[in-house]
Amino acid sequence: MERRMKLMVNGNELEFVKARKSYWEGSECLYVSADGDQVHLVESENQETVLSTTRSKFAAFLDGAKKGEFDFAI
Repeated sequence: MERRMKLMVNGNELEFVKARKSYWEGSECLYVSADGDQVHLVESENQETVLSTTRSKFAAFLDGAKKGEFDFAI
């Protein structure tokens, strides 16, 4: 499975990237893309559903993830 893929979001073709640690041949992948002030997330097995948020909210989430605030979920 490729680390990059292209999808249409709101009429724009965007390039999505998944983490290197994602399963290469599995379906447990989360892809991320950015467009303007929006960050978009999509799962490899459900590409029709796109979760969009702002860059500032995504940055706050990543900050918490780096600090281990969501480790309870893994």
